[in-house]
Amino acid sequence: MILIILSIVLACFLIYQYPIQRVLALKNFKSYISQQGIEPEIIKSKKVFKNWKDGGYKIIVILDDDPNYIYIYRYQPWTHKKNEHIKFNRITLQITDIEKSMVLDPPYDGKCKYPPIDE
Repeated sequence: MILIILSIVLACFLIYQYPIQRVLALKNFKSYISQQGIEPEIIKSKKVFKNWKDGGYKIIVILDDDPNYIYIYRYQPWTHKKNEHIKFNRITLQITDIEKSMVLDPPYDGKCKYPPIDE
């Protein structure tokens, strides 16, 4: 009986962590890039990874019309940071300059074509 219960709990955990969270991450990613003005056709490469360190998923994108930068989208099902309320389905964006191997910091004016959306 205990083995059956543990199996069910493990199955539910795995289903939530992989297919359900992945679908939520990709859905929120599509919404986020739409707000940025990115058309899906200009995505040169897209890799989706489970992010075990922070929870959620990481989506790494290179764009045809902005090839000097790597756009790293991080999806988290929920976040609760100091001095802010809990947020669900949060996407954050980190942009890395490929040539300089450095993360871009605000202000983004003119540094990249598609800066992060203010939350």
